[in-house]
Amino acid sequence: MYYPWWYVPGLTAPMLIAVIAVVHVFVSHYAVGGGILIALENQFAIKTGDKPYREYWHQHARFFVLLTVAFGAITGVGIWWTIALASPLATEMLIRTFVFGWAIEWVFFIIEIVAAFIMYYFWTRLPEKTHVVIAWIYALAAWISLVLITGITAFMLDSRGLFANWSETGNFWHAFFNIQFLPQTVIRTGASILLAALYVFLHAAWTFRNVSMASDSGALFEKIVRRMSRPLIFGIVTVLIGVIWWFLLLSPSVLLIMERSVLLNVLLTIFFGLCGLMTLLIILGPMLNPRSINVGFAVCLFIFGLTALSSAEFIREAVRKPWIVDQTVLGNQIYGDEIAERQQSGFLRASYWQQLPTEKIRFGGMVFMYHCNNCHAVDHGLSAAGPLLYGESKEKIVEKLRTLNKPVVSMPPWSGTAEELDALAEFLLTVRPDKP
Repeated sequence: MYYPWWYVPGLTAPMLIAVIAVVHVFVSHYAVGGGILIALENQFAIKTGDKPYREYWHQHARFFVLLTVAFGAITGVGIWWTIALASPLATEMLIRTFVFGWAIEWVFFIIEIVAAFIMYYFWTRLPEKTHVVIAWIYALAAWISLVLITGITAFMLDSRGLFANWSETGNFWHAFFNIQFLPQTVIRTGASILLAALYVFLHAAWTFRNVSMASDSGALFEKIVRRMSRPLIFGIVTVLIGVIWWFLLLSPSVLLIMERSVLLNVLLTIFFGLCGLMTLLIILGPMLNPRSINVGFAVCLFIFGLTALSSAEFIREAVRKPWIVDQTVLGNQIYGDEIAERQQSGFLRASYWQQLPTEKIRFGGMVFMYHCNNCHAVDHGLSAAGPLLYGESKEKIVEKLRTLNKPVVSMPPWSGTAEELDALAEFLLTVRPDKP
């Protein structure tokens, strides 16, 4: 099918996806890790007969359900809305391949929602042992949802299968169990526990902000802080193990992209630096001196955690280029095996909803929207094409376009005719700045 393009001025459509997706990741991972912590700590409180501690987790469950079920559902729908508009071909391909996986995930998502509401609204009405079972049902369903989605997102990065070559078999299971599935599952499981503990820190610090440390409430806060320090360390260590495992399995082309990108190397340094800093702060704070923890410390730790995980998410997404789905769908919204045919017959296609313009610059602008708009703004904004061409003649622009993927491996090959290339060069001359 021939899809239309979607132009988002300045930001570009993929970055709009990224903004919504990263916000969703922060909430959806908390939905997984928070469920595990609520089940564990609820079980611990019942086993030790600590009613105040269990009552705190009842309070936290209210915050948890409001954020993960209400806001998490909205951002989840937002991802679908943006990817369907920005990357319709890739979305179609993923649905066709993984419809069985998404069907399973929806079953577990419904179990999550039902279990979450039962867990919260019947906290004091159910027998304690039954309530613990409900909490664990939620936690397990949420984690399985994470595993199912991870198989799909990991395939988008690396389509090589653990058992067979997906491109030869077209089999759901071969695609799902791709080479990156296990390390990314480890990363996301660790990130879920880490984020959940950070949310608990933040919530507890705010809840007990005006409490004297010498009181019973102060002792309860100290207990929460001490117990949450362990999942924090566990989460950081698990994420680091997963990232190293992920790195060892990267393909040579992805490694080349990382080595050539200053930004990705800076983000990688930020990620490891913040992981080390958070570990040091947790040891010196929650572990050795829990009474010193306040809202400011909790907020700083929370920001460090979000920044570290955002850096890792950006790196994971950036190294996919020039592919949206590895070895299948290119960033210019065509299948990889269509390149030669498009170079002969033309990149653009007339359709019942669109006629191709005859005026060269307008025609070139349309070529830009289809071939380049998915990564580049026009003259101002994210990776804008205009400033990238400052000082270039038309001849040099034509040569750059003809060999797009040669100097920059993260660019797709030129996928149009000579006529389309010339029209695109003419359009780019109109957005190229004449002066700095």
